[in-house]
Amino acid sequence: MIQRVQSIYLLIAVISMTLISFKVPVYNFNETLFMAQDDTKMFVLTIVGAIFSLLGLFMFKSRKFQMKLIRLSILIQMIIGIRIIMLLNKFEIILDSFFLFLLIFTFVALIMAYRGVKKDDDLVRSVDRIR
Repeated sequence: MIQRVQSIYLLIAVISMTLISFKVPVYNFNETLFMAQDDTKMFVLTIVGAIFSLLGLFMFKSRKFQMKLIRLSILIQMIIGIRIIMLLNKFEIILDSFFLFLLIFTFVALIMAYRGVKKDDDLVRSVDRIR
């Protein structure tokens, strides 16, 4: 069921996590400090989060497993956000506003996808009770 709205949210999350891992510079007052792909921990986290979201996109027949994958992606996105906050405190870093937008946008897309899958699961359970 690729045409479900939560599938669109998961696809958006995969695309934005991929953009985060490859294209986002972090600046230190006039010079580029590092790219997200230069920080191996953040690069691995974003790729793993994107893979979990992509797997969740295609696990629509097993809603419980799909919800677990989405929860793991949300957790990874939160860890990425915490890591960015720690880097902001450690160095005096200025973030690109596009990067901050992608972080928030990915987090919101994952939560909306989880809510959609949960709604589908609740609907199927309510129909099973009627039988």
